[in-house]
Amino acid sequence: MKTLVGLTLAVVVSLMPLSAQAYEPHGGAIFNHPTGTYNQRWALMTHVEKAIDHTPRGAEILIATYYLDRETSVNKLIAAHKRGVHVKVAMDGNGDGSTDTISGPAQRLRRALNKDPNNTSSFVACQGSCRGGSDSRNMHSKFFAFSRTGTASDVVMLSSANLNRGGALLGWNDLFTINNKPAIYAKFAKIHAEMLADTRAADMYQTDSFGNYATRFFPGPAAGPTVDPTRQDLRQVRCHGVTGGAGRAGRTAINVSMFYWGKTRGMLLARRLVELQRQGCIVTIIYGAPTRDVSTLLRRVAKNTGLTLYDSRYDRNYDGQVDLRVHSKYLLINGNYKGDSSNWHVTTGSQNWSGGSLTGGDEVTLGIKSRTAYVQYMRNFSDIRRMGARKVG
Repeated sequence: MKTLVGLTLAVVVSLMPLSAQAYEPHGGAIFNHPTGTYNQRWALMTHVEKAIDHTPRGAEILIATYYLDRETSVNKLIAAHKRGVHVKVAMDGNGDGSTDTISGPAQRLRRALNKDPNNTSSFVACQGSCRGGSDSRNMHSKFFAFSRTGTASDVVMLSSANLNRGGALLGWNDLFTINNKPAIYAKFAKIHAEMLADTRAADMYQTDSFGNYATRFFPGPAAGPTVDPTRQDLRQVRCHGVTGGAGRAGRTAINVSMFYWGKTRGMLLARRLVELQRQGCIVTIIYGAPTRDVSTLLRRVAKNTGLTLYDSRYDRNYDGQVDLRVHSKYLLINGNYKGDSSNWHVTTGSQNWSGGSLTGGDEVTLGIKSRTAYVQYMRNFSDIRRMGARKVG
């Protein structure tokens, strides 16, 4: 009898829709491993796709991505749309002028979501920045939000990766999930609605705090690199006076994993990190695509001072093109920061350290004041340094 009951329950559970089964997205940080197993390489995409599978009829999925070429993601979004989920996608429509960002799978998704003008799903390929106008750069944000998925509501996932092959196989990326935070979800939903309008927003640069979280949405301050919020953040670092077990040997530790890094803004940020190193901070950097002036400066300083520098660029098939590097864009500060002498802080998101990422395109960063999140990111930083980068300088 017990066996029969057990089998009956198993059959009932197997027939239940995914959205009705017990599931909640794993909160906090996850990372891919681009040279690992299949599951390790595709960890970020499958995390998003599992949330798509568990989104019930009548709920809402908001997608913002620069590029989308993963057939599996598209199939799951179309299936969600067909079962009555409101699927809304904003993505870049014109790339960098030489690259078409609307792939075949993305075109298929656009046709499915926009087939009936009266439905509540939609797909917008922005011309230029969605919220910055057609004369600006591009839509480069990467976030995935769910009004409900499984047992969780008001879920926001923010990543350095697009839903594409490159995000899994060609770069080291991160994704951070926040569950059950209505105010944060509402903020992302508001920004996404402005993206779908594909016109210049009245208030393009928006910054908000939600307890231990802080969001910044770009295009940013028109004055450019001199009022860069990241540069202002670094001006609030103090290298000594660390307490509470933070930092290293009483000094503030700064770790940077940055993909594209260059131009005036990039040089200003590099010089500030060099200045902090000279003031006594412990600065360690992994870069993925620095411009020549940034890499030259950092290599010179690494050779002559205590700054520690790693290059993550590899050409694995020897064709002269880099095909593996960090694609994450995070800044870790542990120590005396923003008036807190025992601060464990992460800033992550879609924004590279360049001028266009500051004032020209749709970008989002998330500030996280959390020892747990800091430890997760430092573990990833150590993994990349050990398995995906070489020391230089």
